Amino acid sequence: MKRFVTIAVIMLLAFTLFMNCRKTPPQQETKEDFSLIDLDGVERTLSEQKGKVVLVDFWATWCPPCRDEIPHLIKIYDSYKDQGLIVWGIGLDEEGKLRTFAEEHEINYPILVGNQTVSQKYNVQGIPTTILFNKKGTIAFRHVGFSPDLEKEFEKEIEQLLKE
Repeated sequence: MKRFVTIAVIMLLAFTLFMNCRKTPPQQETKEDFSLIDLDGVERTLSEQKGKVVLVDFWATWCPPCRDEIPHLIKIYDSYKDQGLIVWGIGLDEEGKLRTFAEEHEINYPILVGNQTVSQKYNVQGIPTTILFNKKGTIAFRHVGFSPDLEKEFEKEIEQLLKE
């Protein structure tokens, strides 16, 4: 039994580590609204962000590609926050783990404490899953996985959405 669990964990980690980054077709509808509490106790509601470009990143502290992605998201947020970009990290972990990780890595954008309901609404099947909403609140771009060259693609998409 112990060997089975070990093999299952290794397979899960291998899948997460080596999952190909892929851009999935955007869904052209506005998804159901959600509200989540961030680590500062502030309620964040997606529908209240209409008129702004919103990048939502579903991630977890135990996920190596998620951990690799975060420095890039910090840089993107620094570059575009004054132009109207909102970045939210939706952590799929316990609040304490998210808080410790956010402090240790000096994350400069709000981290929301996620739940299964919200991740199911957005069909999150692998992490990181990054969704870009246009100013109308519609999903414009969706990415699953991460590689360093994806940062340039994020920037291109964000610039396009900010111009709309």
